[in-house]
Amino acid sequence: MSMSGQHDVVIVGAGILGLASAYHILRQHNDLDMLVVDRLDGPGRGNTTKSAAAYRDMFTSPVNRRLAQGSIHFYEGLQERKRNLGLRRIGYLWLMDDGQFLKNKEALEYMAHAGVVFEVLDQFDLAKHLHGFEPGDIVRGVLGSRCGILNQNNLTEFYHKEAERLGAKFAFGTKVTGLLFDDKKDVAGVKAGEKELGAKATMMATGAWMGALIGGAGIEVPVVTKKRQLFSVKAKGEALKKLYSAKGFNAHGLLPFTIVPGGAYLRPGANAFIAGYADEEREPGIEDDPRAEREFYDNRVLPPIAKYFPAFAGTVPEQSWAGHYAYHPPDNVPFVARVHGAILVGGDSGSGIMKADSIGRVAAGLYADRKQVDLGDGKFFKVADLGLEKRKVEKEEFIV
Repeated sequence: MSMSGQHDVVIVGAGILGLASAYHILRQHNDLDMLVVDRLDGPGRGNTTKSAAAYRDMFTSPVNRRLAQGSIHFYEGLQERKRNLGLRRIGYLWLMDDGQFLKNKEALEYMAHAGVVFEVLDQFDLAKHLHGFEPGDIVRGVLGSRCGILNQNNLTEFYHKEAERLGAKFAFGTKVTGLLFDDKKDVAGVKAGEKELGAKATMMATGAWMGALIGGAGIEVPVVTKKRQLFSVKAKGEALKKLYSAKGFNAHGLLPFTIVPGGAYLRPGANAFIAGYADEEREPGIEDDPRAEREFYDNRVLPPIAKYFPAFAGTVPEQSWAGHYAYHPPDNVPFVARVHGAILVGGDSGSGIMKADSIGRVAAGLYADRKQVDLGDGKFFKVADLGLEKRKVEKEEFIV
């Protein structure tokens, strides 16, 4: 396949946002010459595959909620049509101390009024279903119903294969080294080594690497990158096995995605727990080959989890991996915007999987210069709301 010459669309980045965008553009314009370029050797090999791969609709921000709900609707529809995404609606369980519950009481009432379905559990309910749970200062648990987990690699494969079926060409192992500009100084394609890939429309969906690539061309991008780490702990021994197979929360007989005070969390994996911690204090930065740090598990992830689930004390992760979150600091909500002629899709702030399908639809709408798009559930969304100039995003109040 020749990569040189002029293309209708060039998308840089074959992560979940680039793939979802390619798919939705081609669903509406299936006669395009589209090329998707990625520096890695296959789709979703960067931060997508390193995600905790969870989804939820519990947001106070209508924009956050709409993006998540649209994607969930699409994913659940695929699962029902026998497209195996590994999707399991196991719920999200926030364990809250008295201060957290009071702080979030108004946000919970607002979400209930907006139709978000959740249940508030007391200490008795939690102890009944969470084997070995030591409540300590926990007074309530908030269990989100339309929340769960999926397999990010299966979702990646769906978008990749469907985009390919609709006509997209992929150039993996191809590192973009710069941008091409037209006489108006608008982006008109990209450089990949000695090759120039001209394009009528250029989309940048490079996640954590967007700032380095676009910034290198003198274009300011509102993305801050931080390292994130995950650790897999086998569900070994009676206590951990019973906690893993928690009864009474969901139809799958699994522990929900569980967040303890301070931000450490657990989710069920393949006969193992996947544990992580949103390290907000970490300095921004990017690593080409990020590795998980064992001391981070021992000092930051494990202590708050073992405080409430003593069976975790002394556990050693059998696997670990690390990636990056690409934050959009003003509001931690993704953006889809034209900047110097290019379409920038990013700033998902760790919620790329749960909002990918909706973001892809918005990106397709921006490509076609549409004012609004259907997010797949019959509800419309204004494309400009995720832009950078006429942005309309509400601050998220449900932060635990």
